[in-house]
Amino acid sequence: MLSECVRRMPFEKYVYFGDNARAPYGNRPESEIKKFAFEAFEKLSRFPLKAAVIACNTVTAEAADALRAVYPFPVIGVEPAIKPAAAHGGKVLVLATKATAESARFKGLCARCSGGAQITVFSPERLAGEIEKHIFSLDDIALDAHLPRALCDGVVLGCTHYVFLAKRIAAFYGCPTFDGNAGAAERLRGILSVLGKECDTDGCERDFLPKSGMADHSGQKTNKCSKKCEKTHKNQPIFIGSEKNKNKQVFLSIK
Repeated sequence: MLSECVRRMPFEKYVYFGDNARAPYGNRPESEIKKFAFEAFEKLSRFPLKAAVIACNTVTAEAADALRAVYPFPVIGVEPAIKPAAAHGGKVLVLATKATAESARFKGLCARCSGGAQITVFSPERLAGEIEKHIFSLDDIALDAHLPRALCDGVVLGCTHYVFLAKRIAAFYGCPTFDGNAGAAERLRGILSVLGKECDTDGCERDFLPKSGMADHSGQKTNKCSKKCEKTHKNQPIFIGSEKNKNKQVFLSIK
């Protein structure tokens, strides 16, 4: 998700927090998912954010609305790409975590966007955890142990962990895969454009230091241009959290 945003909006500044110690969230109860989401946003909101992206289908399904009710900046979620997969037609297999699959948000999404496609949902209980564990050795993951054998015309990767195995899953089923990363990145770009806060492509620098508490986003100057930043597109995202070095390494490996 981060790589997709950086690719589409290379002149923006990014801060990334990954809750690796408690990930994945997909088998946790709703109350716990919301608790963890608010703890993460408390850390992120110390930066002068223009917007925040929830790079997790499960957190989007269970906590997006609650987060939007509290924080003053736009909160963009990532959701399973049901609509483009359904438009492709035929039999669609949706791979999603248990929490996502059982959420009202996901069920509503399927009802609105499935069209004439035949939707089947499957929740791989341990796959996200295996990807988290083997992020630098993904070939060690045996898909046979996690995925159902099925004939399908498209597969929706309803968990951002699964996107790391997109090519292998496509080969496993012999059909294209669909995920929500590109859609979420485009929504972010559209929101920034409408707000008039997207950075000009001639390069600019913003004050992007963490604050001691909640930032006052309403009056923040977030577009302060500087000659010192002629190559803003080469700026690295700021990684925070106990696993920041690992997450940076993952980002650099797939950029």
